[in-house]
Amino acid sequence: MEARDFELLIGQNIIDRYRSDDNRATVFELLGKEWDLLDDVWPPSYSPGGELFADHIPFDTMGSFLEMGCGTGIMCVLAALAGTERVLGLDLNPAAVRNTELNAARHGVADRVSARHSDLYSAVRPGERFDGIYWNPPFLDAPEDKVDSSIWHETMFDPAYAKLRRFVREGRELLNPGGAIYLWFGEAFGNPTLVHDLAEENDCTLHVLKKIQMSEIPDALADAFPGELIAGDEGPASWHLHLLELRPR
Repeated sequence: MEARDFELLIGQNIIDRYRSDDNRATVFELLGKEWDLLDDVWPPSYSPGGELFADHIPFDTMGSFLEMGCGTGIMCVLAALAGTERVLGLDLNPAAVRNTELNAARHGVADRVSARHSDLYSAVRPGERFDGIYWNPPFLDAPEDKVDSSIWHETMFDPAYAKLRRFVREGRELLNPGGAIYLWFGEAFGNPTLVHDLAEENDCTLHVLKKIQMSEIPDALADAFPGELIAGDEGPASWHLHLLELRPR
């Protein structure tokens, strides 16, 4: 099986696993806090990402912060709680915009956090600039002709990593002097040199703020991964996950 077809299979299995889960809670706990979860918004409780290591991002030095693909708004809220005065969440999913607003209100930072429906940076207003921009992007590079425009495919797949390339290229131009782009990115299947290449293409230095290795699939997603496909001769593959900082030179 071609690598991109494999990524399509895994991604679709994860989507189907989530959509068939009739026991999704409307409120979940993460990082010692409770969070609202609306239908049609991906639950971080399934596979927590960069929010687990948000303390590595220097929010307390930022006056402004943008979260791309804000989802439930956890990173937006954490930035505001850490002292960032102006926080903006962007998401292609209108339900995620509402979810971010709900969690900002739940945690008392609605005066600092706003959210907008946006196709990447389309909702950024003229003159807006940020000290930090963050995204937990789609990890999977599926064939373009097999990916549709549904929220689920937009969340899971990025053919040829076109969206990620735009995110870095256009985001660099939205940074204040001294600002940086932050990424939670996984080297599970795709191109292990991708982010290094993107840093060079956009004249950025790359810093690894956190790196973890996983040899087991999260319990909530285990049945989405066919064991015979991910296990090689030496057993299950390792997953390298990174919280990365790209800072313009």
